[in-house]
Order: sequence, then structure tokens, then C-alpha cells
Amino acid sequence: MFLKELIKLTRFEHAIMLAFAVLIAETVVLGAFPPLTLIIALSLLVPVFSEMGSFALNDYLDIETDRQNGKTERPLVRGTISPRFAFWFSMACLAVSVVLALFINTAALIIALIFNALAIAYNWKLKDLPLVGNSYIALTMAIPFLFGNFAVSGELSPVALILALLGFVAGLAREIIKSAQDMEGDMKARGSKTLPVIIGRGPAVVLAAILYISFLPLSALPFFFGLGFGVLPGAMIVAADAIVVLIALKAARGDYRFARNASLVAFSLGMLGIMAAAL
Repeated sequence: MFLKELIKLTRFEHAIMLAFAVLIAETVVLGAFPPLTLIIALSLLVPVFSEMGSFALNDYLDIETDRQNGKTERPLVRGTISPRFAFWFSMACLAVSVVLALFINTAALIIALIFNALAIAYNWKLKDLPLVGNSYIALTMAIPFLFGNFAVSGELSPVALILALLGFVAGLAREIIKSAQDMEGDMKARGSKTLPVIIGRGPAVVLAAILYISFLPLSALPFFFGLGFGVLPGAMIVAADAIVVLIALKAARGDYRFARNASLVAFSLGMLGIMAAAL
């Protein structure tokens, strides 16, 4: 039971997705599936611990906000995990991620330090600022590709950079939708000045839909920079793009929950397509 609640607290499925993004970048850079070495193992664990620490801290600082937004499934709201445990668990996870990055290389350590510091700043204050908080979360979906790149190479791959851009665009759109969905609770509990609060829920959702649509041409760019194209990768990318179009339509009609959940499906499917193309 406790393990199940811990998985909810840390949104562990996000951690797996971030580790997978690192693995994809490593595969793209190396041109083959990376060998299971200590460095590769550490590179996959760093984003896992960083993600768990960030989400645990998020829930610790957002207990009242989550209550206002009716998120009764959250462990801290339900009381199945104590706030004290969540705080110290988050600090331990963030520290472990930095220590692990230390044994990879200097670039990996710098990235881990910067993003763990930003995670603390985001959960404390940045999330309440229009677009700033959203942009940070979008960066967390982009940086695994750069982290994976520099974990195995000292040079930046154009394909890894494009994948990071795709992650940023998809992440920013998803976070704007999340801000629109949580607007009332964020205002009451934290006095947040998120983008939907500043410009209105409707215009914010339109912006998110535009970002989702811009994802479509961007998804073809990796294949213009040396990534192999085949039937299976192409089918996966097309399917992901089709889901993105549906997400944009659903978001415009106010179905925010579908848009948030389906965006993870589309992004994961797209990453599988990139992985298939890289092998």
C-alpha cells in the first residue's frame, strides 16, 4: 500500500518516461542501442531520482492547492503519506541525483545541479508566474535529450537538439492546459498569476492548441538531419501526430483532462518512433 502511494506521490511514470528520453538520445548519438555500462545505468537513474524529488516537493508545497482543486487522489491530501516524509524524501532524491551525476562527467553534473536548483525554485515560487513555471516544466521534458547526449558524447547532436525542442513544445502546451484546468485552485490557495489568470482561460488554451499544432512539422525534422526513416518509425510518428491534432481539438472544446493525459501517450509514441528509427 505504501509503495503504491509513493508511486502516486512521485508520479513515477514520468520518471520512467524521462529515463527513456535519455536512452533515446544516447541511442541517437551512438547510432546503436547503448551497452549496459555503469555510466549508462547512472545516466538513466539521475533523471529518475530528480523527477521523484521534484514531484514529492511539489506535493509537499501544494497540499492546500491540491485540496482546493479537489485532487483527493494525492497521498498528502488523503493523509496516506505525511508531509514531513514527503519533504525529506524529496531532498534525499534530489541529492542522490546530483551524486550519481558526479560519476558520469562534468556536463552531466552541471545539468543535474542546475535543474535540481530550478526544481526547488519552481515548486517554491516560479510556478506562480505567467509562463515562467510552464517553461520550466517544458524544459524538464527537453533536457533529458541533452543530458543523454552529453552523457555519451562531448559534442551536441543536431537530432538530440531537435528532440529537445520537440519535448519543450509538447511540455509547454501540456503545462498551459494544466494551468487552465487548475486556475481557480491556484488563485485561491497560492494567489498564482499563471498565464490563464493573466490573459484568460480561453486565450491560454488557444495558445496551447497552436503549440500542439506546431509540433506536427517539427516532428519531421529529425529525419532531415540523418535519422533513418522506415515504415514502422513513420507509422508511429504519424500516429503520434494524429493524437496531437485530437488533443488540440479537445483542448479547444474544454476537455482539459483528455488533453493532459493523451499528450503523454502521444509523446511516448513519438519517442518510440524515434527510437525505432535510430536502431
